Amino acid sequence: MRDKDLVDNGFDTILSSERVNNFEQLFTSEKILQNFISEIHETDGTLDLKRGEFYPEILRCIMTLKVELAKAYDLSFTQCQPNFGSNGSIDTILTAVRLGVLGKKGKTVMVSTPTYFRNYNSTLSRGFKLLKIPLCRKTWNIDLELFLREINQKKPDVIMLVSPNNPTGISIRYNDLIEILKVVQNESLVIIDRTLADIEQNFETKEILRNFSKKNIVILHSLSKYLGLSHLRIGYALYSNKVIAKKIQPFLPLGIGIEGAIRTIKYLQENNSVLEPSLEVITNIKESKKKLMLFCKENPQYSITDFTGNYCLFFLPENSDIQTYVEHLQKHGVYVMGGNEFPEPMDNVIRLHTGGNSETIDRFIYAMTLL
Repeated sequence: MRDKDLVDNGFDTILSSERVNNFEQLFTSEKILQNFISEIHETDGTLDLKRGEFYPEILRCIMTLKVELAKAYDLSFTQCQPNFGSNGSIDTILTAVRLGVLGKKGKTVMVSTPTYFRNYNSTLSRGFKLLKIPLCRKTWNIDLELFLREINQKKPDVIMLVSPNNPTGISIRYNDLIEILKVVQNESLVIIDRTLADIEQNFETKEILRNFSKKNIVILHSLSKYLGLSHLRIGYALYSNKVIAKKIQPFLPLGIGIEGAIRTIKYLQENNSVLEPSLEVITNIKESKKKLMLFCKENPQYSITDFTGNYCLFFLPENSDIQTYVEHLQKHGVYVMGGNEFPEPMDNVIRLHTGGNSETIDRFIYAMTLL
């Protein structure tokens, strides 16, 4: 397969699994990697004097990744857009909407709050008005009746949903998600951020994209929290239809990190499936939840959200001084984010990362017992 729009110097566009496997051995030295790429070019019998360096190889990796994603999710490769993690996808998509890819310049973004901190900054830095709908404080789920009413009244250009949510760690209920997607207007864009691993997996990306192909929906995935590859900054956006994907395409960065692309390609080729959280991450979340629940049962002045993802909220006694807790934990080598640092500050709460080795939760619990 050749794609002259992406790789316009005659290289075969798709990397074979053999070359992908060879690449994986070469990320210890820039020179070793560069020599290997040069050997590939010599084998192809081509000489790149147009772009220079290794841009064609980066584009070839991107095209290969798009094709592998298309196979995994039953989409056209044009509906698959790799980026620098979910943050890169969020920034790219919001920029495109703000500049008018939906037919008019975007003005409003609706979110349920508290939500992923990047969403606040990314929307406001692009001049959007942020419509904030509070989560139900008892269950920390979306207030569906209020959310649907606001969609009908405000008709936002973008609706951002995060599942599991960051910082609460709670997934959107399947029936709530379906109701939202049914009500949203066709001219709006719905971004479903699935960056966090989910121990329950209560809905499938393929199903949502297939069943709502006439709506403008994009689902974000990242290898950061699924496989512990945050350092490679690799993620992708999957679109419900070719039309909206084509409109966003020109706003994408020219390239992405070649190592992140190669490792994602290798994962898809070897597993022959959609991206799934690793067993290690799922086990870590379950173990962390079990330990935190036991601690809160034994110390009822504390409580946690009923999380299924890589984060949770840990509630302190009423009128607690958050900073006292944060500083105490730091003295014992444990760093947490207090609710006073949230974009919308919250009292009596800290956020915990629960997807790492559960022994880190043991250290947190031990430090808490010393208060």
